[in-house]
Formats: sequence, C-alpha cells, structure tokens
Amino acid sequence: MSDLAPYAGGVVSRDARRAGREISRGRLGTQVRLAAVDDVTDLAMGKVESLTMATGSAMQSVARVASAQRQLEQMVPEASGRLAFLADDHLLGCAELLGDLRRDMRRIR
Repeated sequence: MSDLAPYAGGVVSRDARRAGREISRGRLGTQVRLAAVDDVTDLAMGKVESLTMATGSAMQSVARVASAQRQLEQMVPEASGRLAFLADDHLLGCAELLGDLRRDMRRIR
C-alpha cells in the first residue's frame, strides 16, 4: 500500500512542500528533455526529406542526360565517346553536389 494520501486540507509540512517542489522540478526537467528530443527528431526528419528530394532530382537529371546521350549517339555514332564523357561528368557533378549537401547537413545541429 502507498504511503501517499490525498491532501485533506490544513497546514502542509515543510517536508511535504519540499517534496512537491522536487516532483515539479523533475516533471519540468522531463518535459524539457522531451522537447529537446522532439526538436532533434524534427531536424533529422527534415534532413532526410531534403536529401530524398535532392537525390530524386539528381536521379531524374542523370536519366534525362542518359536518354539524350542515347539519342545523340544514334544520330552521330562517332561522337559516342565524347557524349559518354559528358554524361559521366554530369553524373559525377551530381554526386559531388549531393555529397556537399550531406556534408552541409551534418553541420546543421
């Protein structure tokens, strides 16, 4: 059985007031820590969403360049090496930009 009993009025002892303040401080500390966890979670979710959007955009861009490369190679087969070089350079540029984005996101805390 619990030693705690509901307050029935009258004078509250100093120990009871002190215990009440400690309980309140503990609850407030818990609320502050939970708010901090919520902020960190929101930030992480935002970072994931941003990286997903940027990666999807880069993938679409690489696919468009690859499609254009194939079409141009059919029209001018002797340029296939140069077109492949440009397409690969574009891919590496996209990968570099995504790497920069990830690095910048790690700096945001």
